[in-house]
Amino acid sequence: MKKHIRGIVFFLITLLLIFVGRTLISQASASGPVKIAAIFAKTGIAAKDNKSAFEGTRLAVKEINSRGGLMGCLLELIEIDNKSTPLGSKLAAEQAVKHEVTAVIGAVWSSHSLTIARVLQKAEIPMISPASTKPEVTLAGNYIFRAIFNDIMQGRVLAQFAFIDIGARTSVVLKNINEEYCLTLAKYFVEFFKQMGGKVLYEGNYRGTAVDFTDVLTEAKKNRPNIIFVPGYQRDSGLILSQARKMGIKSQFLGGDGWGDQMYDYAGEAIDGACYTVQWHPDVPFPESIYLQNIYQRKYGNKNTEVNLPLTYDSVMLFADAVRRAGSFDRKKIRDALSETKGFSGATGNITFDKNGDPVDKQIIILKFEKGATVFVKSIGP
Repeated sequence: MKKHIRGIVFFLITLLLIFVGRTLISQASASGPVKIAAIFAKTGIAAKDNKSAFEGTRLAVKEINSRGGLMGCLLELIEIDNKSTPLGSKLAAEQAVKHEVTAVIGAVWSSHSLTIARVLQKAEIPMISPASTKPEVTLAGNYIFRAIFNDIMQGRVLAQFAFIDIGARTSVVLKNINEEYCLTLAKYFVEFFKQMGGKVLYEGNYRGTAVDFTDVLTEAKKNRPNIIFVPGYQRDSGLILSQARKMGIKSQFLGGDGWGDQMYDYAGEAIDGACYTVQWHPDVPFPESIYLQNIYQRKYGNKNTEVNLPLTYDSVMLFADAVRRAGSFDRKKIRDALSETKGFSGATGNITFDKNGDPVDKQIIILKFEKGATVFVKSIGP
């Protein structure tokens, strides 16, 4: 009997030693820097648009490290260029996997995030896209999250603003057929605008690399719509508005969150009066946004106006918050903690994730271009 008891005690001590040993090994492996990857465009057509995304990620990592890191470990940021293409994004994701990163922040454009998400879901690496709005991004799997609203919600708000606030009853929609984001947002805008009683007179397609939009703009001008909806990115949308005004088109222009201040570089004052949706504005009163503006100004000497910067900052901080709540650098535990995120207070507002990894309570802000700047029009809740 005593031998039996001694055997049980020996067995329990052995298990305890194994557990303690594994814990020490785990702690030792986490004592070095914790790698996270930022996947955005440094080269190609999206590079200018994505520049502020890298800046937001760097500011967040620097801020976390200045406070002692996470659980005593500093963050190591690995920046990977997706070369502005889906293929480049896939290769970038595979590179992140080889680096054995704990998480990935990226991408901005939906066509890039879709390919990244498939790779990272298979590798079981948590991914937070700061700015990709296509619904299918987070549907890639349970390791994929986003910090921004999706296109279903955005399409509904844009249609509502066009029909109710602008009073539009007819529209033309011009789509960049090379980008998933543009096609998806156009689809939902058309669907909701028609449901409200509006008419879509013409849907024109163009390629993202185009510089001449005469064909689609000629058709748009013939139809004389109340509004022309262009759910594109800053370069192509700016060029379209510039050419449209030169052709004498007087319709109200409306865009989505792919627009921004850089459109002035492509169109100048031609974009004045056009409205678009954003997740964030420099003057929002959120405490974290004010704090971010202060640290940005200290580093760069001016006020940030690019929405991708606070979205990527929030994405890194969401990861950090999940690590702290999980008490671990284990990817599955971080994923579980991310999925349980409720009431996270960020620079772009509060974030609570639904079952798909989408924020459920984000406000959508309507802005208008006016005299070289953007002005607040209204905020619309979910």
